[in-house]
Amino acid sequence: MSELFVAGGKRLRPALVLLTARLGEYEGARILPAAMAVEMVHAATLIHDDVIDRAPLRRGRPTVAASIGNESAIVVGDFYFAKAYELASRTGSAEVVAILARAVMEICAGEVRQQSRRFHYGLDEDGYMEWIHDKTATLLSACCDIGGLLGKLKTKERSALHDYGVYLGLAFQIADDVLDYMSSEDQIGKPIGHDLVEGFATLPLMLAMRDSRVAAEVRELLVDGRALTGEDAKSVVRLVRESDGPRHALERATRLASQAREKLVDAKRGPGSDALAALTTYVVSRRF
Repeated sequence: MSELFVAGGKRLRPALVLLTARLGEYEGARILPAAMAVEMVHAATLIHDDVIDRAPLRRGRPTVAASIGNESAIVVGDFYFAKAYELASRTGSAEVVAILARAVMEICAGEVRQQSRRFHYGLDEDGYMEWIHDKTATLLSACCDIGGLLGKLKTKERSALHDYGVYLGLAFQIADDVLDYMSSEDQIGKPIGHDLVEGFATLPLMLAMRDSRVAAEVRELLVDGRALTGEDAKSVVRLVRESDGPRHALERATRLASQAREKLVDAKRGPGSDALAALTTYVVSRRF
C-alpha cells in the first residue's frame, strides 16, 4: 500500500469529509475513519482504472499494475475496497457505509457504460456530463454527504453540501480534461491526450470541433471503432490545443465551480466554510 501514498496526490476527498464535518459537531473518532475510507475507495478505483486502461504511469510513477501485474493489481484494488468498508464501519453509522456503497456502485455502472462507448468518438455533451458525474462527482458528493451526516447537520444543509460536491466534481473533472490536452507529461504525471488514446472524447475536443475547420481535420483522424496511432493522437492534441476548445471548456468548469460556491450559502457556516469556498477556485486553477 505504501507505493500509492508515497506517490502523493491532492487528498481532496478526505479533505471534503473533514471540512464538511467541521460545519457541525466534529467528532474525530468517527470522522477520521470516514475520511480514510473515501481515500481508500478513490485509491481502489485508480488501481482498477489503470488495469483497464493499461496505464504505465500514475502521478509520474509506475502504476500498481505496471509494477506487479494486472492480476495482482486487481486483488490489491479489491483489498482497498474492503478496507474502505471496514473503516466506514468504524463510524458506527450504517448510513455512512450505505452512502459509500452506493457511490461505488454508481462509479462501476458508469465505467461499464463508458467502456461500451470506447473508440466511438461521437459522444455528445450530455453523455459526457453523465460520464464525468459518475466518474468523479459521485464520490465527491458522497464525501460531502458523509461529512454532513457525521457532523449532524440538518437535512437541508446536507442536501446543499451534496449539491456542492456534485458541482465541484464536475468542475474538477472538466478542468482535469483540459489539463490532459494543455499540460506536459511532467506536470500531470501521465501521457498527454491519455483519454483520447484510450478511445474517449472529452469536452475540450467536443468544443474544439464546433470550429468547422478543426472538425474537418479531426474527423479524418477519428474513425469509430479504431484506436488512434501515436502520430494521429499527437495531431488531434495539436488541433485541440490550437483551438478555442480548451478555453471554452475551462469557462464551463469555472461556471460549475461558481454554482458549487453558491450552494455553500445554504450550508451552515463553520470553521471549514472558507476552505470549502477556496476549493471551488482551486479545482479550476491548478497547474494552469
